[in-house]
Amino acid sequence: MKRYAVFTARFALVPIISGPFVVSAAGRASGVGWAHIITGFATIYLIIGLLLMSVKHRKIRLQAMVTLALGLLETVPGMPQLHAVVSPILFASLAWAVIELDSGRATERAKSRWIFMLPAMVLVPIFYGVGYRHKTSGFVPHIGAALTVAGLVLGLCVFLNERNPENKKLRRACNIAIAAVLIQVVFGIVAFIIRLLEIEGGLLLAYARTAHITGAAVVMAASAELAIQYRRRGVEGSTSNNLA
Repeated sequence: MKRYAVFTARFALVPIISGPFVVSAAGRASGVGWAHIITGFATIYLIIGLLLMSVKHRKIRLQAMVTLALGLLETVPGMPQLHAVVSPILFASLAWAVIELDSGRATERAKSRWIFMLPAMVLVPIFYGVGYRHKTSGFVPHIGAALTVAGLVLGLCVFLNERNPENKKLRRACNIAIAAVLIQVVFGIVAFIIRLLEIEGGLLLAYARTAHITGAAVVMAASAELAIQYRRRGVEGSTSNNLA
């Protein structure tokens, strides 16, 4: 079950990658366009399989249902902005299912729920980025939201790493989030510089945009994992004390 969920999450990256590349390549990648459509529907079928398999694994039934609902939203024709916003959430939902399966058992939840504001905040620069790419909003809102959220994520990760030196899962989630944010910022800067050089419509810009847009889904998933591991931060310690 876990292997299937991991495979589905990885496969979901294919339409996420091919989608922005098709748009950025300005019609020169018709073959990639067909691949995007086929892999998109294949992802939905994989999610349906995950939902059917979740009948025996009730702990991920909610995640499978949410992911399928998001996948069906991706099939709505003529709404590229909706697809661009939903894709990172869909990937984060699949990552959520994998995390739940990786826990191996139901775990006690901490009381703090404010941490789930983190994935919600990551959606803000994604929303403005989609608007900027489709020319419905400007560059300043996107860069302002992106730098603000990036700073908050990096600061929180450094703080949690210092306060939880013995929690390996939480520290791992923090390190993944830090790496994802830094890579995302780098590709964003590269895409911006290419546009400043007026290499609009070239394959170089297509590659940079694709990497930047795909990175948003990874940051979304990393922030979701960070939130989940933060709420479980007291479980491992209490379990080890009970075993001792």
